[in-house]
Amino acid sequence: MAGLRGLNKQLRIEQVLNAASELFATQGYEATHIEDIARAARVSPGTIYNYFLTKANILTALAVRHARQSLPARRALIRNPPDDPLAAVQAFEKLLADQALNTLGRECWRVIFAAPYSQPASRLHRAGIVFNRLILRHYVQMLAGFQDRGAIDAKVEIKELADLFTAIGTHHFGQFISSNAMTVEELKSAIEKHVSLIFSGLLSQSQKPARRNGTRAAVISLPRGVASKRKR
Repeated sequence: MAGLRGLNKQLRIEQVLNAASELFATQGYEATHIEDIARAARVSPGTIYNYFLTKANILTALAVRHARQSLPARRALIRNPPDDPLAAVQAFEKLLADQALNTLGRECWRVIFAAPYSQPASRLHRAGIVFNRLILRHYVQMLAGFQDRGAIDAKVEIKELADLFTAIGTHHFGQFISSNAMTVEELKSAIEKHVSLIFSGLLSQSQKPARRNGTRAAVISLPRGVASKRKR
């Protein structure tokens, strides 16, 4: 009986999440109320409050479900990425962009991105931190594999490079959700430009050494295909 009750509870939770996902997509997060979700899910409002307590917790559960459903495709890409590191990073960012709107619309992502300021220390805020760390960990795994194969210079700090790519993706996705006009293809293109810049290097290999006080200064160049860590 306990197992049956647990199964029924999980089924009701899925009913609520499916109803909330549909309502958030059609009428918006802010315009949707707990009573609307209860009516669409065919459960009582008290059941929803008992399971989730707040609408933000429903959004958190939807975001967690989205992340879990997205993992298989992300792991498959990490295990078998394109041979070129640049192509691999761009493919991963495009996958993230495509997955982002599969279950959550812009307004929902706006609420998630605003959580550190509007709902600090909330479940939604903590979920956002976990999602970011997950992307970072995936980047570290993929980039470390390229470094092991010699495609990325051994001197490159993989964690810092992964931080950089994660920050670029987060920045552009933030711009995307803050605009109603920006398309997913424009989002991908914006990220691709910055990723390509990192891999191409910043200084020309043929740049002549500059002279300082009559002496030649050392030329700092970034080899094509890798990023270099500047000593502090």
